[in-house]
Amino acid sequence: MTGVPDAALLVITAAIEDHRVITPPDQSTPAGLAQFIAAYLISSDWTLTTTAPTSI
Repeated sequence: MTGVPDAALLVITAAIEDHRVITPPDQSTPAGLAQFIAAYLISSDWTLTTTAPTSI
């Protein structure tokens, strides 16, 4: 569907759950969650890359 490996989805799911437990709801933001997920992926040896658009 998205091309994201199942193992990466498991890491993302763990990051979301840990963020939910650690971060008070009134301090949680989408950007903060995204940074938390990125940190989890990087610490789990995943590489984050961007792909240039093929058309504009």
